[in-house]
Order: sequence, then C-alpha cells, then structure tokens
Amino acid sequence: MAVKVNSERLARMLGLSARARMLSVGTDMACDAVRCGNARFLMVAYDASQNTKKRAFNCAKYYETACYEIPIGQNELGNCVGKRGAVSVLSLNDANMAKGIIKLLDEMSEADQNPREV
Repeated sequence: MAVKVNSERLARMLGLSARARMLSVGTDMACDAVRCGNARFLMVAYDASQNTKKRAFNCAKYYETACYEIPIGQNELGNCVGKRGAVSVLSLNDANMAKGIIKLLDEMSEADQNPREV
C-alpha cells in the first residue's frame, strides 16, 4: 500500500513540476539541461531500455549530477507530465521542487521501494 501511495505522490509532484515548466522531458533534452548546468537531478523510468539508462547515468556521472531510477513506468511517466507517449528520462530544473522530490525518493528508498541513485 505504501508503494502505491508514494508513487502517486511522486506522480502528482512531477505533474505540478510539468505545469510549472520546471522539467526537461526526454533523454536528449534532459542531458542538454545537465550539460548546461540547469538540471538539479535526472529521473529515469524503471522500465527504460538499458541503452537509455546507461546514457542518462553516464551523463549524470560525468557532470556530477544525481540520477535516480524511479518506480514509475514510461507510459505512466508520460501521463504524469502531460505527454501522449512514453517518457523515459526527465530532468528537474528547480531547486526547491528538487528538494521535495529528493526527500520523497529518499523516503521511498528507505522503505525499499528501489529508487536508485548513481
């Protein structure tokens, strides 16, 4: 039950961030935000392809940015941020919202819900 509640809370926070235009959506846009120094951290859907995960994690590691694998699938992630298709990678570009989402992801990892930081 706690897994579903925290995943729904994360989805709502991501939707709010999307409406406030604090997200870069998609692998290319998210990695560009990291390169420019705008991204606070990256989020990768748990069911993203291995190539996409490797690309996002390597970009985050090179530019010393946090990267989390979140317990939300690609289709649901696309739904959360108002996109029609699947979304694999997001970057959050606002410091205050980043603090809230990182706090939630840390709570989820303490409860063994498997977000993974690189």
